[in-house]
Amino acid sequence: MFFKEKIISPLERFFDDARWLAIWVPVALIVPNVVLSITEPVSALSAATNIILPLGVYLLSMAACKRTGIQALLMIPFMFFAAFQIVLLYLYGGSVIAVDMFLNVVTTNVSEATELLGNLMAAMGVVLALYVPPIVWGICAAIKKSVVKSHFRRKMGVTGGILTLAGIILSAAAVLTVKGYSFIHETFPVNAISNMVEAFRRYSDTERHEELSAAFSYKAVFNGNPEEREAYIFVIGETARGDNWQLGGYDRPTNPYLAKEEGVVFFPKSISESNTTHKSVPMLISFANAENFDSISHFKSIITAFKEAGFSTAFISNQLPNRSFTEHFGNEADTTIYIAGDNLETHPYDEAVLAPVDRLLGDTLRRKQLIVVHTYGSHFKYQDRYPKTFSRFKPDDAIDARLSNRDQLINAYDNTILYTDFILHSLISRLKQEECRAALLYAADHGEDIFDDERHRFLHASPVPTYWQIHQASLVWLSPRLATENPEMHEALCRNSSRRVSPQKSLFPTAMQLASIESPMVVDTLSLVSPDYNPAPPVYLNDLNQARPITACGLREADLIHLAPLLDD
Repeated sequence: MFFKEKIISPLERFFDDARWLAIWVPVALIVPNVVLSITEPVSALSAATNIILPLGVYLLSMAACKRTGIQALLMIPFMFFAAFQIVLLYLYGGSVIAVDMFLNVVTTNVSEATELLGNLMAAMGVVLALYVPPIVWGICAAIKKSVVKSHFRRKMGVTGGILTLAGIILSAAAVLTVKGYSFIHETFPVNAISNMVEAFRRYSDTERHEELSAAFSYKAVFNGNPEEREAYIFVIGETARGDNWQLGGYDRPTNPYLAKEEGVVFFPKSISESNTTHKSVPMLISFANAENFDSISHFKSIITAFKEAGFSTAFISNQLPNRSFTEHFGNEADTTIYIAGDNLETHPYDEAVLAPVDRLLGDTLRRKQLIVVHTYGSHFKYQDRYPKTFSRFKPDDAIDARLSNRDQLINAYDNTILYTDFILHSLISRLKQEECRAALLYAADHGEDIFDDERHRFLHASPVPTYWQIHQASLVWLSPRLATENPEMHEALCRNSSRRVSPQKSLFPTAMQLASIESPMVVDTLSLVSPDYNPAPPVYLNDLNQARPITACGLREADLIHLAPLLDD
C-alpha cells in the first residue's frame, strides 16, 4: 500500500499530466546545444544563439498543438539528430555531426557498427534515458488523446516567442560583429540537417560514378619492355599508426620480418590527407587528392591507368563492399575478389588474401600485372585482427575501449602491426619468387587515437583530426631485379625516405613511374622514386571537402608538437 501511494500513484499522475511531456521534449532536445556551446571554439554570441534560438523554436513547436502526444511524436526527427550528436560528443569530445559522419553510416557494414556500439554503452544510456521516454509517453498520450490546457500553451508560446526573438537578435549581432560567423554552420540542428543534405548529394555522386566517369581516361602509355615479366602489388592498409612501426623508430619489435627485408624503404614522415576511409582510400589509388577531391566522381583509379597501359589487373579486398568510391574503383579491375562476407561468423584474417594472390601470380599468361590488395589491418576490435600465434605483446584481451584498458589496447594494437608485418613479408616473398621486375607499395588510409593524451580520444574519423589519426605508415619495396635495372629509382627512394610524404599524392605517381607508365596525370616531382621529388605542402581534406593547411585544420597544440618533426623537410 505504501509503495503504491508513495511511488506508483505520483508517477501515474506525473505521466498523465501532458504538461510535463511538453516540457521534457524541449529540455531533452537542447542538451546537445548546451554541450556544443561549451566544447566548440565559437564566440559568446554564437554560443548563446545556439542555445536560446533552438530552445525558443522547440517551445513554440510544443505549444502549437493541444494534442501534446502527437506533437511530441512529430519531434522524433529532431530527437534523432540530438541522439546522434550526443553519441558523437561522447566519442570525440566535440564537433557537430559532420557530412563524413553521415557518409560513414552508409559506408560502414553491420559487423563494424556492432563492434563499435558495444563500446558506446554510456552514451547509449544517456540517449535512451533522454529520448525513449518522450516517444513512449507521446504514443500513450496520443492514444489517450491527452490535451494541454490553453493557458499553459499560451505561457509556453509566449516564452518560446521571446526566446526565439532574442535568438534572432543575437544571431544578427553575431553576423555584424563576429568575423566568419555562419548561422547555418554554428547552430544545431540546422548545421546537422545541412550536412545531411550535403551527404546525400555526395552519396548520389558516388552512386553515379560509372556514368560520371565514363569519358575519363589517363591516356596511359607503357614505355617498358613488352616481353618482360612485371608484377606490382599495391597494399592499402587500415588504421596503421606511423608511431607504432618498428621501421619508424618505435621501441617495440613490431616489424621483425620487414626489418630484415632487403629493399624495404619506410617513410616515417607520412601524413594522410584524410582521417576517413571513404575519402583516403580512393585518393590513395587514383589521381584524386585533397585539392581536387570534389571532382573524384569523374575520375577512375590506378587500375584503369594500368589497364590502359596493357596490364592485367586485380582488386582483392578483405573488407565488405560498402557503396563507396573504393568499391567502384575495385570494380574497374579485370578480376575483383571480396574475401569477407556478411554470411561469415567472424571476419577473415588478412592472410586470406594470400591464396588469390598466389593464383593470380601463378597465371603465366599474365605477363604484366597490377594487384591492389585492401586489407582489414588494425581495425578495431584489435584482438580480432590476428591469430593467437601473433599475440606477442600481452596482456591483449581487453574488450572494452576504456582509458583503464589502454595498456592492453596498445598491446593488441601492436599485435595487429606485427601481423601486418607478416602479411607484407608474405606478399614480398611471393614477388621475389617471380624473379622479375616487381614492387610492393603499402600505405595505410589513416591512423587512430588510442587514449593518447588528456583528451582521451579513441578511434578515427572525428570531424577534427588529431596527430595520431593522420600520421600513418607508408613503405615501398623494390625487387632486386627492378633495383638493379633502375638504380636511380632505388637511390631516389632511399634518399626521399627522410622527407615528408603525402601518400594520397605520391603513391599513384610512384607506382606509375615504377611500371614505366606515362600519363598526363602523373606529376614526376611527387613520385618517391624520382630524383626530382618535391614534397607537396601538407594539407588536410576537411568535412566541407576543402584542402586546408595541416596547421590550420583544427589541430590542438598537443597535435602540433608531435607533428612538428614530420613537417620539417
